[in-house]
Amino acid sequence: MDGDQALTAVFDWFRGIGGSVGDPSSVPVELSLSNGLFYVGVLDPEELEIEVSALLYLGAESTSDEESRIGDIAEEISSKAPDDITVETTISHGTDMWAAIVLVSEDLAPDILSLRLRSFVDYSLRTMDEVQQRLHPLDLIQPTQESDALTALNELVGIDELVTKVEEILSLAKVAALRRSEGLKASAISPHLVFTGNPGTGKTTVARLMGAIYKEIGLLPSGHLIEARRSDLIGRYVGQTTPKTEQVIKSAIGGVLFIDEAYSLVEGYDNKGSYGEECITTLLLAMENLKGQFALIVAGYPEEMTQFINSNPGLRSRFDQVWNFRDYTNEELVTMVERYVVKNDYVLASGCAEKLVTVFAGTNRDKYFGNARLAREVFHSMKRLQAVRVLRQRLTSREDLMRILPEDIEMITKSRPKPPFGFTRTDK
Repeated sequence: MDGDQALTAVFDWFRGIGGSVGDPSSVPVELSLSNGLFYVGVLDPEELEIEVSALLYLGAESTSDEESRIGDIAEEISSKAPDDITVETTISHGTDMWAAIVLVSEDLAPDILSLRLRSFVDYSLRTMDEVQQRLHPLDLIQPTQESDALTALNELVGIDELVTKVEEILSLAKVAALRRSEGLKASAISPHLVFTGNPGTGKTTVARLMGAIYKEIGLLPSGHLIEARRSDLIGRYVGQTTPKTEQVIKSAIGGVLFIDEAYSLVEGYDNKGSYGEECITTLLLAMENLKGQFALIVAGYPEEMTQFINSNPGLRSRFDQVWNFRDYTNEELVTMVERYVVKNDYVLASGCAEKLVTVFAGTNRDKYFGNARLAREVFHSMKRLQAVRVLRQRLTSREDLMRILPEDIEMITKSRPKPPFGFTRTDK
């Protein structure tokens, strides 16, 4: 594996854990996750350098005392950091005062990159959360977090019922704070949720926003999202499952642990072997012993998730809210495509919306229906077919390059690949 291949592996893995990747052509490439800003670059074909930066606002009234505190914290981090991590600090003086704490890890061999990078990310995020708490009330800038998560939630298509549930949580939190201020008893709010729904219905997106909302109302300190699946939690041999699950839980402290296809943890599901019960027991213990330190959101198909929750009395008692993510209507899918169109500098000509409804109405709606993923695929198909038409007709004006015509959409179903000989399509 050369340096470029290693970078591609880093980007794929980073997106898989909920991070975002900047322009790959820039040097170094900027990655963001939770309250960490990472930079990745090739030092030579066999090595990579990773760094995470925390930018802290120290205010206009800051003095040399703040600068000294930053230095002390940096020295403490250095003493606790693994041997291959170095810590640097910079102070910017002007009208206001800023500080940057940078953790750097070098010489990450590509063949062990994923494991080393994951450990570095986990260590860095925990360190930055600690810095934030140590400098309270100084604020740590969070590059990827929505400034107003509830606004972002309201902008999502087709989840009005779920927005109402979020507003209920916000109301409970506000009333609980008012009751405590009056010396009244206030029940703790459980952050643990069950999401049920088919693929592409927004479960991961809403889980990420819930982390931000939990932070805004003081339910969690950082609100970052750690996404995990069965393979991240369950070991292949005796004695491996508990430490694997505990490590994932540890990385989620302060934020949300999101387990998709959680039903696969049940013993014997799909003949995948044992150790699922050990994993579930470890999760239940963490939910009890680490109350207020993380939220667990489990997700999957409706029927399978019902079986999952009913498989263990401890699960039933700890999850008191089940949120159902319904399939999107044809009109909602059209709205999603229209948003992709605007965001990417295209324009739909008259009659395109009706053609899109026809495309979505002709798609088989089983449990594997793609929902938002289908809307994204349709948009990309429209782009490709429009590009072919524009080049064939030698159209070069700005308007022609932006305009998508009904005939571009009509070609979507016609351009689907034919099935192999001897088989027939089932999604006519």
